[in-house]
Order: sequence, then structure tokens, then C-alpha cells
Amino acid sequence: MIILEFKNIELDFCPACEGCWLDRGELGLILHGEVHLPEDWEIRHSGKSGRRCPRCNGKMKTGSLPGTPVEVDECVKAHGLWLDKGELQEVLNAKGDAVHATALAKFVAGVFGTKEESR
Repeated sequence: MIILEFKNIELDFCPACEGCWLDRGELGLILHGEVHLPEDWEIRHSGKSGRRCPRCNGKMKTGSLPGTPVEVDECVKAHGLWLDKGELQEVLNAKGDAVHATALAKFVAGVFGTKEESR
């Protein structure tokens, strides 16, 4: 994985699968500038993940983020979240504001030369 810095937040990005790891609190920082997410953002866990946590190599569980079409993998020790390709943008489109979603899309396009996704 490579580390990308977006607005002073380190995103661990996998160039092979284009997924990303967010340490605990980073999703809140990306969405609204605060570490804590609202209580209605509690992940609804649905099962075990086949992934291992990149921080502790421990087990992860899968779950959906309320109000989004995204299912994430979360470390059982709460180290962070894994999002597959395009899922961070989907979360921003569903729960973030237009400014953050557009800024992230432009950032990714600038780093990787990909086409920007629009809202």
C-alpha cells in the first residue's frame, strides 16, 4: 500500500485493487472534519470478512454503512475500515457534502490520472 495525504489525512491506498484503508476516525475527518461519526452511523455488522486488518493482522467483520450502498470491512479491534475501489467516493456522495466529494474526486484524478466522478 501507498500513503496518500488528502487534507492532512493519510489514506492508505492499494494501487493493485484501488481500495483504501482508513484508520479509526479518518472517515469522520474526511466527511465533516471531526473524528467522531454521528451515532446513526454505527456499522450494522453482517458477518466475518475474509480480510485481515493491516494494522494488527487480526480478524475483520463486514457491515453496511447506514444511508449508503457500501459494505465495509472493519477491524474487530476498531483500528479502522477497509473500503473497496470506489466505495469512499460512494460514501461521500451519499453522506458527505458536495465540496468534499468533488475535492476527493479531483484529488484521486490528479494522483492517478483517472476520470473524475461527478455527483
